[in-house]
Amino acid sequence: MNLPAQSPLDREALIQLGFIEARGRLLDVAAFMDRVQRAPALNNAKADTQSNTLADPLQDDRMRALCEAMRIALDGKPERARRILDVWSDTTTQPSAYADGKAARGIPRLQD
Repeated sequence: MNLPAQSPLDREALIQLGFIEARGRLLDVAAFMDRVQRAPALNNAKADTQSNTLADPLQDDRMRALCEAMRIALDGKPERARRILDVWSDTTTQPSAYADGKAARGIPRLQD
C-alpha cells in the first residue's frame, strides 16, 4: 500500500525553514516573466503591427506550460509537484520525424 509521505516537521517548522527560499524562487520566476514580456518580439513573430505592440509571450508553449504549472501550484490539491511534472512530460512513444537541432525544451512541443 502506498501511504503518503509524512514529514517529520510540522507546518510551522516547514514554513520557517523553506519560506525565504521559496519566496526568492517565486521572485525569480516573476522577474523572468517580466523580462520576457518587455523583450522585443522576433521579426517573424505575430506582433500587432498596427498598434506596434509585442507578440503575446503566451504564444510560446514554454510560457504557457509555466502558467499552467502556476495554476496547479495554486489549486490547493495534493501532489502539485507530480502534477506539474505530468504537464511538462512528453508522453509520446514514437520518435520525432526530424530533429530540430535544439536542446531539450523542458516541455513537450504542443504546436509546430
